[in-house]
Amino acid sequence: MKVIGLTGGVGCGKSTLAKILEEEWGAYVIIADELGHLAMEQGSKTFREIITLFGEGILDEKGLIDRKRLGDMVFSEPDKLAALNGLIHPFVRERTEELLRRAEKEGRSLAVLESAILLESGYRELCDEIWVVTADYKARLERLKASRGYSEEKLTSIMARQMGKEELERQADVQILNNGGKEELKERLREIFTGRI
Repeated sequence: MKVIGLTGGVGCGKSTLAKILEEEWGAYVIIADELGHLAMEQGSKTFREIITLFGEGILDEKGLIDRKRLGDMVFSEPDKLAALNGLIHPFVRERTEELLRRAEKEGRSLAVLESAILLESGYRELCDEIWVVTADYKARLERLKASRGYSEEKLTSIMARQMGKEELERQADVQILNNGGKEELKERLREIFTGRI
């Protein structure tokens, strides 16, 4: 089974690309961010640890972790963010390896591991290739305004904390520029897949 590690900055279109790979090429897709959300669910082994570390103030009225409240608390403080990642990353890693074994057992020929911090989290060793999707600032801002209501300030703030485009591209086996729509992305993938997979 070939494992593609898919990464790129916020608003570049990683999720769209992963969805196309799933629909058009039958890829088994693992989205690290979704696994990170599972780590925060009530009943998970990390749920109580997160509350112990950050306090009951991160809980909503139902006693669940309010991810926005937690995010606002940690993103401006590198030490707190590192502490949170120290709890969540082992959970995500364990679950990722488990899902890759499941995909292999199912006889899948292609798996995609999508993560904004794939390289920073040490997932290169799980992947046969690293694909980096990039987009111009304007395209990213338009997408994020439309899909998440992000302001330019919020995008700039997130970008400042992510690995830069040059470093991502330096580590990439495949680079995909995604300034257009879904059809252009599909066409680019057809070019990449010709003779590759």
